[in-house]
Amino acid sequence: MEYLSFQHGQQHYAVPIANVRFITAENTLQFTRVATGDGSQQDMVDFEGKACVVRSLASLLGQDSAQCEIQELVDLLHAREQDHVNWLDALGQSLIHGVEFTKARDPNQCAFGRWYNDFVTDNLMLSQLMEKFDAPHRRIHALADELLGMRDLGQTDEAMKILVEHKRTTLIRLQNLFTDARQMVSSSVRPTVIMIQDDDDHIVGLKVDDIGEVFSCDIEQQDHSTGDLLPEFAQAWLKDIKLAEGTATVMQLNPNRLKH
Repeated sequence: MEYLSFQHGQQHYAVPIANVRFITAENTLQFTRVATGDGSQQDMVDFEGKACVVRSLASLLGQDSAQCEIQELVDLLHAREQDHVNWLDALGQSLIHGVEFTKARDPNQCAFGRWYNDFVTDNLMLSQLMEKFDAPHRRIHALADELLGMRDLGQTDEAMKILVEHKRTTLIRLQNLFTDARQMVSSSVRPTVIMIQDDDDHIVGLKVDDIGEVFSCDIEQQDHSTGDLLPEFAQAWLKDIKLAEGTATVMQLNPNRLKH
């Protein structure tokens, strides 16, 4: 029997190919939010002239979707970029008006530096991109001691010229890296909706973070022995499934239980 796989976190899931009617990117669909009888709301889409419920795998699991996590990271990168624009502006005010400069001089102590030092990812391209932040980030923070020292020696005009130059070069370099990182992070997931038909010919949409691959599974690989430990929308464990990234245990979803 053939299955279509998808993944959430480190766990693989699948539905029988025979139940799959249609697959499309989430952004190609027009969703309507409809109130339910219990006071909550659910997404609906028109499919073949019928209104169909669209459920999220992440919400079924009681977890955040990868898309939510991605948006949080994108928002964080926006905020940390703005921090350094504000940092340089504050340094300029200190040079011109002599006000105390209170922002972090140590690149390891600003909000971005603390996050950056702890950030890990299994995305090789993103990891390589993040390494490029180190030099311009450290150079910006080094400006505080350097330029404030020049001001104290009566070289304020020279210090301001250096600050303006770094706003034009080092800051722009850092901002370009922030932009590249946000774009790379945003493109790392491709939310997809699978239109699934149950045994009664009802259609329900299942929103997943990304589509995996099609695989075959023999009856001997289906484990129903722990059915009482599976979520209500699952049917069995599929054991020793060979996927592109290696062998995995896959949770088979039950199309008849997705619409509830």
